[in-house]
Order: sequence, then C-alpha cells, then structure tokens
Amino acid sequence: MDWSKAKNILIVAFIITNIFLIYTVEKDVYSREELELISDEYIKNVEEYLTQKGVELDIAIPREIMSLHSLMVKYKIWDGIEMAEVFLGNNYEVINNNVYSFEEKELTILSNKKLVYRNFASDTVKYAKDEEEAIKISNKFLKQHHLKGKELQLQQIYFGVVEDFGTQPIYKLVYNQVYENRFLGESYIHTYVRHKEVVGVETMLLEYEKTYGQKKKLIPATEALLRKMSDIIQDNRDDEVVISEMEVGYYFDLSNTNFTTWHTIESGTAFPSWKIVLKNGKTYYVEALKN
Repeated sequence: MDWSKAKNILIVAFIITNIFLIYTVEKDVYSREELELISDEYIKNVEEYLTQKGVELDIAIPREIMSLHSLMVKYKIWDGIEMAEVFLGNNYEVINNNVYSFEEKELTILSNKKLVYRNFASDTVKYAKDEEEAIKISNKFLKQHHLKGKELQLQQIYFGVVEDFGTQPIYKLVYNQVYENRFLGESYIHTYVRHKEVVGVETMLLEYEKTYGQKKKLIPATEALLRKMSDIIQDNRDDEVVISEMEVGYYFDLSNTNFTTWHTIESGTAFPSWKIVLKNGKTYYVEALKN
C-alpha cells in the first residue's frame, strides 16, 4: 500500500469534513439569528396595550426578527409617445407636452413618472357583476397595455364611490410592486373598472438598481406598532381602528431625501420598513432599521 498517498487522501478528507462542519455550524447560527422570535409574553403585553387604546387586531402580530439589505431604486420613466400609442392608438392628438387625447380617452404623464389614463366615454351606471369579473377585466387591460408583470401583486379591491369617477360606485383595484416577494412602496398601479371596461389607470413604478450596504437587523413588529400607534390613533379619531395587515418590505420615503416631492427626484434608497394597513384602507410605514 502507498502509505504516503493514503495519508494525503486522509488529510484532504479531514479538511473537507472540517469545512463542512464549520459551514453547517455557521449556517445554523445565521439561521437562528434570522429566525429570532419575540416572546409570547411580550406579544401579549403589546396586544393588551393596543386593546386599552381602542385598537383591534384582525391579524396575529408577526413574531420574527429579520435582517435585510436596503435597496437602491429609481422611478420608471414613461415615454409619452410610446405610451400614447399603446393606450390611444396611432391617431391621438397632442394637447401639450404631456397630455394626449383620442376621442373620449385621455393620457397624461406627469414629470415622466406618473401615468394617468381616463376613458370618459363610459358614462353607464352599470358595473362589473362581482370582484372576480373586475379582476379579469383589469388584468386583461394591464396585459394589453404592457403594464402587467410578475413583480405586481393585487393587494386590495374597493367597491364604492370614487370622487374622480362620479357618484356611481366603481371597482378600484390596487396593485403593489414587490421585490423578492416583499412589497416595494410606494410603487403601484390603480385600475378603475366600471361595467365591462377599465375607465381609469394611475401608476408610478420603481425599478431596482442594486442592493445597498450590509444586511441589518430590523426592529420587531411590536416596536413598529408602538412607534406608529400615536399617529394612527390621532389620524383615525372618528373611525374604528382595526389593523388588518402587517408585513415587512421596502419603502422609498421621500421625506428622507433633500427633495420635497416625487416630481423632482429620480432615484434613492428604499429602506426596510414595516407596513401597517387598517381595515379602512389607510396605510402607514415605519422604517425598520434599528437606530
């Protein structure tokens, strides 16, 4: 037997085994850090506090404590001529630099970022018979007009009176953009469905550029709730406060920039944030990075 060769084989096997063990241990430690949970007792205390403040929970408070990167994002820029052809066909009229019209339809693009479409021809009081039909009509329209992508998820459907669309009830469908299955706010498409057609669209979308910085541990859901609760209660003094949704994702907060509005900004950082949604549809964001 070639003992020298056998010894080398044993040494290599020993090294590989050690590398595997180190990887496994570090992976387990990392996983435990990622899956750290808030205690049941603390969750109960927060729930009791919210009840005392008159706040109801339609959800279980998320227990995980996670770590996430921040994201560099930029606004999607719409080409007016291209989108006018998509929405209005080739015979549209240019009203001014950012408004296009054909018959009873109109397309407006604000600051190259926000796209607004209106179909004024649909003055019927009829509407889609149910939510399922409204979803089909909306999804088909978005696909035909190059707006439907896998990064969009339908988050909410509202049926009622919408001020910009008269006094008759209408379906409003809210699509939110996601990045790796986490919300990317505020990046959205709203469609408005009446009868058999879409009568309105509003959209502003963000595009992912790169991951920014190191992963950082986030504040737990309980802390996010406590930080925002005063604002939520103050903002809903005349309404019942019921929390219907809470999740962590990314939020591009313009208040963290040197610009005052979305009209003048092109790109920036979307920070990990908690999103708190009330039953009345109001949405609140809390930056989730630990101070």
